[in-house]
Amino acid sequence: MTFNPDVDIPRVRAALAWMGAALDITLLVVITVVVVRGCRRAGLITFDAALFAGYTLSAWQDPLYDYSGPFALHSQYALHLPSWGPYIPGWQGHSDSHLNIETAIGLAGVGGFAAMIACVWTQWWLVDQVARRRPRWRRARMLPLGLLAGLVTVCCFEALAISTGAYAWAGAVRSLSLWGGHWYQYPLYECFAWTVFLTVAAMTRHNWRAHAITPLMFRGTEPAVSRGDNWTRLLAGVGFANVATLGYMAVNATATLFANPAPADTPDFLWPR
Repeated sequence: MTFNPDVDIPRVRAALAWMGAALDITLLVVITVVVVRGCRRAGLITFDAALFAGYTLSAWQDPLYDYSGPFALHSQYALHLPSWGPYIPGWQGHSDSHLNIETAIGLAGVGGFAAMIACVWTQWWLVDQVARRRPRWRRARMLPLGLLAGLVTVCCFEALAISTGAYAWAGAVRSLSLWGGHWYQYPLYECFAWTVFLTVAAMTRHNWRAHAITPLMFRGTEPAVSRGDNWTRLLAGVGFANVATLGYMAVNATATLFANPAPADTPDFLWPR
C-alpha cells in the first residue's frame, strides 16, 4: 500500500484525501461496533451484519469498472494498491499500467465498499422519516420514495467524493453525463445504477424493520438456532451483495464500450503525465 507524493495536487485536496481516509477508518470502526452489538442483542447474524460482510467481500469487483476499457481514475495521492484487474480474464483496463490502481482506504475502492452499508442506512433513514409521518402508505407507494431517497444519497456522496478528487469517471459517455468533457463529469447511468443497487438493500431493510418481513435471502433460516443457520445467513448476505454489485458493474462496463477519451483537463493527481 502506497501513495504518490510527487503528483501535482492542491494543498486543500491533499488534506481532503487524508481526511477521507480518516473518515473511512472511523466509519468502519463505528459500523463494526454497531453490527457486532446488533448481532449480540439479537443472538443471530442480522441483516446488517450479513450485508456489511457482503459489501466488504464484494470489493474484489472494484477493477470491473475498467473491465471493458478505462472508465475510473483513482487518486494517485490517496493510499492505494496495484490493481488485480490484469488477473481477471478479458479485463481491458488502462493502457498506462500506472493508472491501474485501487484505492485502499478512502472514499472509494476497498475501504469505500466496506463502508457502503452507511449509504444503505442513510437511505433507509430518509425513507423511515417519511414512513413515520405517513403510516398508511403502502409498500408499493414507498418504493418510489425509496428510489428518490437513494438518488439523494448517491448524489450527495458522489458530489463529495468527486469534488474532493477521490476519483473521476474519466471514461464516461459524455452525452449521457452531467458536465461532460470535464474531469468532474458525472455519468447519469452510473448514478441510476447505483441508486437501484442501494434501493434494493435499503427497502429490504425498511420492510424488515417496519413490517417484520423476513428478507428473502434469509427465508428458511429463522429461527437461527444453530451455528450452521448463522453461517447460512452470512453467506446469503455475501451472495446478495456480490450479485447486486456485479449488476451495477455490468451497467458501467457495458456503457464503457461507447465511452469517450478522458477529458483533457483531468488533473495530475488523477492522471500523471
